[in-house]
Amino acid sequence: MVVASASLASANLPRTLLPAEIAHLDNLSYNEQGLIPAIVQDYLDGTVLMMAWMNRESLQKTLETGRTWFWSRSRQALWPKGETSGHVQWVKQIRYDCDSDALVILVEQVGEAACHTGARSCFFRTLPEKEGDPMPAADTLSHVFAVVKPARRIPGPIPTPAACWPRETTPS
Repeated sequence: MVVASASLASANLPRTLLPAEIAHLDNLSYNEQGLIPAIVQDYLDGTVLMMAWMNRESLQKTLETGRTWFWSRSRQALWPKGETSGHVQWVKQIRYDCDSDALVILVEQVGEAACHTGARSCFFRTLPEKEGDPMPAADTLSHVFAVVKPARRIPGPIPTPAACWPRETTPS
């Protein structure tokens, strides 16, 4: 089920929620502490960036502002992702599971890191930890993008595929 459709980040924000959206918030299954797990995923390459807890208020603020807000269990307070780091997450879509007790939030990650350690993803460790573990395909795409991204800043025309790969010539 979709709670919010694509392009939340491009909507007129902040905004007031519609009655149907508020009903969705009330129909989710929060745990005894009033929380629901939110798995945050990069909308472009599918990388799982982080997991955090949301309460009804943080989910409502997320829908109203188009950026992720979470509930800090340690501080007992709301916090917007990127508040101190500047690594903001703009929401593209929010989905919930068949039991209405877990969320997947597809985001545009602004900044290099989603994890407080400075890593792109909080899920950079494996069990058991071994040297040489293969990188997930989504992370591979992220690394390729990191290599290509600086080239966009090089002045001059962007080469076309034909300029990069000359055609074979046939003898006349």
